[in-house]
Amino acid sequence: MIIDILKAADFKTTKWAGGSTTELFIYPPTSNYASRNFDFRISSATVEIEQSNFTKLPGVSRQLMVLSGNINVSHKNHHAVQLHKNDIDSFEGNWETSAVGTCVDFNLMTKGQTKGKISSIAVSADKTLNFQLDVTCEFLIFYAYEGKLQMDFCSEKRNVNQGELLVIQHPINEVVKLQSSENCALAVVYIYK
Repeated sequence: MIIDILKAADFKTTKWAGGSTTELFIYPPTSNYASRNFDFRISSATVEIEQSNFTKLPGVSRQLMVLSGNINVSHKNHHAVQLHKNDIDSFEGNWETSAVGTCVDFNLMTKGQTKGKISSIAVSADKTLNFQLDVTCEFLIFYAYEGKLQMDFCSEKRNVNQGELLVIQHPINEVVKLQSSENCALAVVYIYK
């Protein structure tokens, strides 16, 4: 099991027509979004305009979770959904997708044989939450989008501050204790090969 923490200085932020997007993680590390040669990519975006259109990404499967705000997402000839905080939508990158509303979102993109899913976890102030690592994952990634917390593994402790990413490669069968002195919220990404 390999554990890394990535900080804000490690991330790349770029502007787009409706706000900004921050690439939090891309794999393999030598890949880049513009070339579309990644297995998976994790990002967070701000949507600052009331109506926006998503970039078409053929061959890419997408999942989007709202971290704050509300948006109505419409996939032409597929489905439409209203997303509030922690709601998740799954769709294909070649779909014609538009959104109405403003938000901060969290995105997972996967390609080829790589599959993934996202979820959220809330850790209440001064409480301990036991989290069972999924050994079937190649990667298990935590993004602290509200608050900061301590993660106690059997062998070590890691502090994760707001806006940081904790990346576990090849997780083992272990229960991790999540603790915080404040209310904390995490996005969790599971990557399967």
